[in-house]
Amino acid sequence: MYRDDLAATHARVEQLQRELSHASRQGATDQQRIAALTAQLNATQQALARMGGQLAYRQQNYIYPSRSSTVLTLGILSLVVCSVMGPIAWAMGNEEIRRMDAGQTPVDQRGSVTAGRVCGIIASCMLMFGGLIFLMLLAAAPK
Repeated sequence: MYRDDLAATHARVEQLQRELSHASRQGATDQQRIAALTAQLNATQQALARMGGQLAYRQQNYIYPSRSSTVLTLGILSLVVCSVMGPIAWAMGNEEIRRMDAGQTPVDQRGSVTAGRVCGIIASCMLMFGGLIFLMLLAAAPK
């Protein structure tokens, strides 16, 4: 899974930091767990220093890359070119915001995702309105 021991140690340090912050939020009931995690974290950081790794490693590893530009592009194209892309942009925008809230993707492009999602919502409404008008015209057509 990891290319080398250095990457595995970095991952372990990040995991221990997440567990320590979670245990700290739990309150005073987990004092033994906090002490054990702190000791493990210190030992892992010392091992990392012995291996020659920097202590200034990446703060966050994300599971998924950001799809903010895709959502924004689909949202704009759904308004300009084809309204059928609107529900796709809307759904992708909702999923991307859910991933951002869960910490699975970077949150720095949240504005682009929101803009693409809103464009998708507007295009979806225009598509439904257009379909309703088409059905009304079809029903009113002479037979």
